[in-house]
Amino acid sequence: MNGDGDSRSSVGVIGAGIQGACISLCLIKKGFKVTLIDREDPGKESASYGNAGHFSPYASVPINRPDILTDVPSMLLSSKGPLALKWNYVPKMIPWFLKFIKNCTKKKMLHTAKYMHQILDLALPAYDEFFKDIDISGLVENKGIIYFWTNKDLKSRELEINIRKELGVEQQLLNRHEIHDLEPHIKQIYHGGVLYPQAKHARNPRKILLKIFDSFIKHGGRFEKKNVQSISFGEDNKPVIKTDLNFYKFDKAVVACGAFSKKITDTLNEKFHWKQNEAITYTSKDMIIYYPDLLYS
Repeated sequence: MNGDGDSRSSVGVIGAGIQGACISLCLIKKGFKVTLIDREDPGKESASYGNAGHFSPYASVPINRPDILTDVPSMLLSSKGPLALKWNYVPKMIPWFLKFIKNCTKKKMLHTAKYMHQILDLALPAYDEFFKDIDISGLVENKGIIYFWTNKDLKSRELEINIRKELGVEQQLLNRHEIHDLEPHIKQIYHGGVLYPQAKHARNPRKILLKIFDSFIKHGGRFEKKNVQSISFGEDNKPVIKTDLNFYKFDKAVVACGAFSKKITDTLNEKFHWKQNEAITYTSKDMIIYYPDLLYS
């Protein structure tokens, strides 16, 4: 099932989180016929329901930085550290970890940062374009974001600041007194900080997602609450999305369903290495995969 005589190019988007909803709205505004497919209604308790909700145009420094390897042991051993690991999962992640170590060089890090910045530099203008047609009153705060640190963390922070300076990211270094003036209720355990004034914060990511989804529907988009099981390609090399109830044939397909994407991409004859919280775009035939959980070789 793929059409009703409509001559527009058709696109099937899998995943109705913030990525899938934004992609769908963007495509339909560009004149495509778009069907958004998800096993749950948009706004359910998923990543786009309860995440931090930062609009972070400064976040171009990748995790594959040279100093990360020396920090990992202390992160794992500290009860207050930001890193946790299921030790029974270690054997499965060894192949990925070896590739990660290989890429923990300054050259690789700067290469990634350069292209991450090019993508992120477009993010706020793209959201602003959406928000022209969507009432987000009370949902987005335009106050910037502050990072602060102790002298113990200064070397690591200097690396980030210098990279962002080279990339042209707007940032303002703060001393202790300036941080206290901006945030007087935070305990003064810090020695310095940096303000990213262009950053924004979503007070309710779920409501923003639903407003984007509603705009998509109002523009003529179609939503199918179905459980996608696989993607294949027909004899004409067009993607066919199989759900628990139907087959859908499109001119193009987009996979944007986070960690659940692995189940779908496993049905393809492609080689992927998975790790959460990295943003990668991968194009194959007439399918685009965009999700923050995919590394590929």
